[in-house]
Amino acid sequence: MEYRFEDRNAAREYAKSHKFDIAGEGLTPEQIQEQEQALINRIFMIGYLLHRYKSPSKPWSPYLMDNLIGENNQCNGGSGKSFMFKALEHFTELCTISGKNIRVFDNTHWAERITKNTGIVLVDDLAENFPMKQLYDTISGSVVIDKKNVASYELGFNDTPKFCMTTNFVPREFNPSTVRRTIYGVVSDYYHSQSPENDYLETRSIADDFNGDLMREGSYSEEDWNADANFVMQCVRFYLSVAPLKIKIEPKLDNIMHRKLAAEMNDCFRDWAEQYFSEDGDNLDRFLIRQDVAEDFRHYANLPKSTMQTFSRALRAFCTLSEHIDTLNPEEFCNGAGRIIRRIKSPDGLSTKSAEMIYVRSAKAAAEQENANTAASEAPTDDEPF
Repeated sequence: MEYRFEDRNAAREYAKSHKFDIAGEGLTPEQIQEQEQALINRIFMIGYLLHRYKSPSKPWSPYLMDNLIGENNQCNGGSGKSFMFKALEHFTELCTISGKNIRVFDNTHWAERITKNTGIVLVDDLAENFPMKQLYDTISGSVVIDKKNVASYELGFNDTPKFCMTTNFVPREFNPSTVRRTIYGVVSDYYHSQSPENDYLETRSIADDFNGDLMREGSYSEEDWNADANFVMQCVRFYLSVAPLKIKIEPKLDNIMHRKLAAEMNDCFRDWAEQYFSEDGDNLDRFLIRQDVAEDFRHYANLPKSTMQTFSRALRAFCTLSEHIDTLNPEEFCNGAGRIIRRIKSPDGLSTKSAEMIYVRSAKAAAEQENANTAASEAPTDDEPF
């Protein structure tokens, strides 16, 4: 909205006339659908958190993150993630824990403020390298309450609160164990802060749209409180209406996956790969010895101890994000284990040995192959007249 108008006055007029409108004429149908899906996801999250029943088959933790693609995994705070969860303290007992300390759950007293009446625990502002594994048992199991100078006791799964999280960073873990316990949600950068480090033209906060602080005792009208209470009940009703379907409603995560892939290859790897697999180079559409390619990168980056696993992960990310590349290791070349194995000659040419290969298929070669296949399928057979 800051860059799509000729002047700031036009932008402000559009914002004023489309306040809280997620389907304005300034948006494409795809953008409108994306925003509607994000809204439904948000309603689903709130309904899930405020419904106190806990199902062992749905040990979920809502997880809000920024949708904006930043350079070099740049974090973008101030978008309103924490506010959404903290606002729920008006409807249930909420306990907040800082996620900036990656060892916070190593402290045996971390849960001392949690009681049987606590409905939600917000682990706020997770650090980039926060280890999600340490929360697995907590989210889907019991919690030991260990207060200082008091005998510890255990809250069973049915009595433990539900956990939710916010972060400015892309989750590093998208493994099955994490995904199974998580409801992902994304927040746009509609609310943001202007600074010398970004390209924003203005600062916009939640208070700007609501003429003051939301949900603050003494300055919030009875009508507003009533509207919020009704909205929250509608969220719970919506969640209950879809709960029998055993589905988890999440938003479009394309930007998040893009950021995750970009984070898996640093600038050094990207610079090397753009040269090594350039459109005009000789390393596309041919078999290459995997070990030799990895050694070339290690020499370029001066990283003699870089692991093959790290190299392969970065290479997959590069091939996925590069527009001129179609596929890394096409399926037709791979064995049952998904690897390409070929016999190669020894340096002296007297013997051969097996070696793992990589094959980076260009988008150009893939298009040519598709055209050839189409032409072959449309060609007349011998018994068909021209």
